[in-house]
Amino acid sequence: MTYYQKHLGRLLIRLDHVRTKYVRHRNFIIFVSFIIGALSALAAVFLKLLVGFVEHQANRLNDVMNSNWLTAIFPLIGVGISFLLLKRVFQGKLTRGVGFILKSVLTEKSRIGIQHTFGHILTSAVTVAMGGSVGLEAPIVATGSAIGSNTGRDLRLSYRDITLLVACGAASGIAAIFNCPIAGIIFALEVLLLDFNIPFFIPLLISTATATVISQVLYPEKFFAFNIVAWEMSSIPFYILLGILCGLLSVYTTNVVERLETRFDNMPNTYKTWLKGAVPLCLLIFIVPNLYGEGYGLITSLLNGNTDVLTSHSIFRKLGNVHIAIIGMCLLVILLKPLSAVLTIGAGGNGGIFAPSLIIGGTAGFAFSYLVNLASDMTRYIPNFQTDFNIKSPNFIVTGMAGVLAGVMHAPLTAIFLLAEITGGYTLFIPLMIVCAISYFMTRKYVKHSLYHKALIESKLIRRNYTTDDEVSEDEVL
Repeated sequence: MTYYQKHLGRLLIRLDHVRTKYVRHRNFIIFVSFIIGALSALAAVFLKLLVGFVEHQANRLNDVMNSNWLTAIFPLIGVGISFLLLKRVFQGKLTRGVGFILKSVLTEKSRIGIQHTFGHILTSAVTVAMGGSVGLEAPIVATGSAIGSNTGRDLRLSYRDITLLVACGAASGIAAIFNCPIAGIIFALEVLLLDFNIPFFIPLLISTATATVISQVLYPEKFFAFNIVAWEMSSIPFYILLGILCGLLSVYTTNVVERLETRFDNMPNTYKTWLKGAVPLCLLIFIVPNLYGEGYGLITSLLNGNTDVLTSHSIFRKLGNVHIAIIGMCLLVILLKPLSAVLTIGAGGNGGIFAPSLIIGGTAGFAFSYLVNLASDMTRYIPNFQTDFNIKSPNFIVTGMAGVLAGVMHAPLTAIFLLAEITGGYTLFIPLMIVCAISYFMTRKYVKHSLYHKALIESKLIRRNYTTDDEVSEDEVL
């Protein structure tokens, strides 16, 4: 132990004595949760601004060259840098994803290594900014959780208090990204499987509210510009069909991710693994440019009615029939997005499946509404068989995003409140409930555990007992 570490330890002990003598413990935890929310928000905003700036420059380069062949090579570089950081700098001690947070709560007294407070920002920034087809949500959640864990440990708090601060950091990360404090809280409770009580809820509320305010001050632009209109009763059958579609896509996405992740996990961690993942990723991005980066720009364009973005800079942009081109590119995005996400992570990149799930769902919702409206228009040419199914694409894009997210994450409440808050109200609350419920129960029928919890359940850190109907009867955290 160095000279400075000794004196820092003594100072912390003295501050702890003063704190316990003059400050009520509950007030102190609320104050710390405020600090955790602020720090998590700063990390999230910095990461989003950095990645957004680089992605904008890549789009400008595509416009100048009228092709994406150069930017399709960027993921090879970005994932390679992340691979070197993970292997050489962090020496394999930087665990990716969200599952390790729950594992630390269950087995390591909520202690998360200090490298997680900055490592995810570095590796995910170069991964996603350079075109890695994953999301920033998991790295930001991991960063916020690590900030909460290390802060609680430095303040010599109890295991329960540190766990609370871990949840505050995770919830604040989600709240800062989407400006959704309630969804952030529900994410921490639903995904991290934490017990709910009122004393636990207040610090979560303080931290997420703080993160949301700071995010809005530093990044006032809306995440999406939604043109939402009131839903109609006549559209309910279509929302039911969309829920079934989202359930099928959730099963497909989960199976693709699990199988390919298993293959990459069984490969040695060498430069050959990087090439095996990054080279096919670059090829996919060249064929389907909308696989570049997180992909939220695609959803924004579709919400604004701009379908040209689907074929822009693509080798398929000159297809004769515009309807075939639009539907074909939507199918490619839906089917290849989970594959490109796993290739990014398997090759050494850092990111999560949260954003890909939203992109898959949003694209599916648009394609579904586009086909329904196209079919309705075509009935004009059939005598005595005319229909008027003019359903609103923005509404189905939103509910599709929520549906696939609910199925992949096994978190329907998070999906419902996240999209409800993003859209600025509860106009689509009933359709969101219908689509998310159907998608979730369909996914649970064929995929018993979410991507976040499967490894923990298989290692018996979490035990779930099922009835003969395969419905959960009891959840027990060991």
